[in-house]
Amino acid sequence: MDISPNFRFPSTEHWVTALLFLCLLLFTWVKSTNPKKVVLVFREVFTSSISEDDSGINPASIALFVVFLCSSTLLAMQFIHMKGLKIYHSEGREFIAIALFLFIFYIGKTLVILFSGFIFEEQQRAWEYLSEIYVFSHFLGMVLLPATLLFTYASSLNSIQAMEVLSIGIAILYLYRTIKMFILMTNKGLSMMYLFLYICALEILPFALLIKYAQMSLKI
Repeated sequence: MDISPNFRFPSTEHWVTALLFLCLLLFTWVKSTNPKKVVLVFREVFTSSISEDDSGINPASIALFVVFLCSSTLLAMQFIHMKGLKIYHSEGREFIAIALFLFIFYIGKTLVILFSGFIFEEQQRAWEYLSEIYVFSHFLGMVLLPATLLFTYASSLNSIQAMEVLSIGIAILYLYRTIKMFILMTNKGLSMMYLFLYICALEILPFALLIKYAQMSLKI
């Protein structure tokens, strides 16, 4: 009986492996330097309060946001490739384009929320909402990183069905976050009209436009 090993040569480009290794290093660094950070993120996602200890910009939060940005971008690329489509011929250019879009989207959302909070004199509520948005992105980064590793290197995985399950799970989490923040902000005295306008303008509309663009340009 021949028991010689069979070597599998993955088609993943070297920069993808380096990027995922960097994400693992960042997560390990956060876990070692701030052990309570991961627990705080999971607790704040699934509880009805916003932690003051986890608010604000700090190195650990930036590191987790980078993990989220890289993981979600790589998963988006894999989803597009499963459909037999390519935005650019170079995967590196695809990664930069999608990551830059996500980064600009979050920066734009942040500026709009802060500006709205200033206009309607609800700065504290605006900061609380932003804190929840970025805590949720940190949570998604920790969840999507192992999923990205699995989709990248597990050759026996039924990628299409697994990606569909993952997409449904992410959609449910986003819906949960939106409903949770709607209830929290309403209980804190924020006008339901402001929340409704925000959800329509910055939560529903961007995804609707993205789906429309995918249908028209990428023919998904």
